[in-house]
Amino acid sequence: MSFGEIVRTLADVLTSSRGIVPIAVVAGATILAPIIDRYVIRRRRVIYRELYNSKIGLNPVTLSDSDNGAVQADPELVRTVQLLEPLSVVVIRIRNTGSFDIGPDDWEHPLQFTFGRRVVWDARVSDAKDGLREVVRNGLEFFTHDQPTPENGTARLSGVRALLPQRLTALLRQADAPAAAAPQWHGVRLEQLSLKRREKFKLVVVLREPDDWRGGPLSKELDVTGRLSGGRIKDERKQRWLSWPVVTGAIGVLLTGALLSMLLVAVSRGSEPGCGNGSLAVHGSSAFAPIMNSVATEYQKLCPGATITTQADGSVSAVRELGPLPAEQKDSMAVLSDGKASDAGPDLVTQPVAVLVYSLVVNSPVGVDRLSNEQVRGIFNGKYTNWAQLREGPSIPIRVVGRGQESGTRKTFEQKVLGAAEPGLSSDDCRTPTRDPHATVVRCERGKTDELLRAVGDTPGAIGYADVPAAKIAAAGGRVAMAKLDDRYPDVTSIDAGYRFWTVEYLYTKGVPENDSLLKQFLDYLRSSTARAELQDAGYTPCVTKQGLLDQYCTRPDA
Repeated sequence: MSFGEIVRTLADVLTSSRGIVPIAVVAGATILAPIIDRYVIRRRRVIYRELYNSKIGLNPVTLSDSDNGAVQADPELVRTVQLLEPLSVVVIRIRNTGSFDIGPDDWEHPLQFTFGRRVVWDARVSDAKDGLREVVRNGLEFFTHDQPTPENGTARLSGVRALLPQRLTALLRQADAPAAAAPQWHGVRLEQLSLKRREKFKLVVVLREPDDWRGGPLSKELDVTGRLSGGRIKDERKQRWLSWPVVTGAIGVLLTGALLSMLLVAVSRGSEPGCGNGSLAVHGSSAFAPIMNSVATEYQKLCPGATITTQADGSVSAVRELGPLPAEQKDSMAVLSDGKASDAGPDLVTQPVAVLVYSLVVNSPVGVDRLSNEQVRGIFNGKYTNWAQLREGPSIPIRVVGRGQESGTRKTFEQKVLGAAEPGLSSDDCRTPTRDPHATVVRCERGKTDELLRAVGDTPGAIGYADVPAAKIAAAGGRVAMAKLDDRYPDVTSIDAGYRFWTVEYLYTKGVPENDSLLKQFLDYLRSSTARAELQDAGYTPCVTKQGLLDQYCTRPDA
């Protein structure tokens, strides 16, 4: 199997009902993974961020804001500034961003901060609620890198504060050689730390460079250690935006969207009609027969047990054929009618299928692309017999190509445009009045739409009518031209503007079909999204919308 075939097979599986379950499982797992990680596996989280780590900022040489620029500082101040120059400040923000409170028992190893060789002089807690401030202060412990001894080990904040004056005094007295016996604390530890969910505080630490520091840049080392049971400690600045919880969550959302789409498709497919078995004949309108034959062909591809034949024998004659059909054969036949049949009996049931718009068609060399309703009536009643009477140009006799009396298209034309019956049949060849030499109008008839269009294209000066999809195909050949009626283009969008040459295509059955019959299944198929799409592609407006309602034009009284 090639790679392309493998991909296609996988795509078919994933887009079928079989693929819904694995996609649902993967989508659920990817969405739940970060949730489980946060609320079950690592439900406690402490985030810290180094907000400030720099020297205090005093300059031992220029201590003047004189407008004349930098001047030599007072010698009495230089020594004091030199004592303060090695000092630096570190500000660390600590937050509980987890889903649970953190208590003292949740720490396997306490959170502690060290600063390289810098010595801790003081520390304070800020930006914390009063209760939290006291908890942190009471658990704050200072420690050294060396092994603890009674003289040089660990101390609480109170002890550090008690020694601070002594250490400052020693520095002021011996700027170049601090007292060797002074404690050398290099880190701070947060013992017994308790943080409620979303609580935070800032730890401010004052540091001094080691005794052997002889100037130059201050060090900025900061090391953090600690271990939280069932959680993690993270540097906020090092957190990646594209972390695995974000990735898995995004994948889960995408898969959920795909799953919903597949479910909608599955529901849509599930609403499609089923397959019927047996034979069905659909007779009637020659205008609508081609598209009905195409729809029937697609249905038979889906349902191999169905055999559907179509026959274009005219709307009127088909309805008459359906009427006397025996009851035992009522589900074996349906008929198409352009507009409602006036002679349909009470036992015939109808349903609208599509909006059917017609167009006037003229032999192309005539050079006419628009006619008024009055001019059309004049052509058919013999008032106008030459195209020179209607437009500037050469003299061309007018010949009318009409449909027979069994045609629903002719009935619509007579009702909507002429307001009267077409003139009698006077010609067979559509050129000379061989049937009635004294006839004012040269008029021939053709039994089917395609035959009429062919006759109009072959006959100089001919005029006729046909449904718009068929007329467009004929016009593309160049021998037939479509003509506007009262300056309105033949299209469903022109109906509201007053275009009158249109109707609704109806399908008649003898009574209500049985539920398990092929006729019932095929009628349901005509309302499906598949059939609607095929009708639209062919240029027709389906009567049943995608919401399952009737289109507005299919319910109008003038349809």
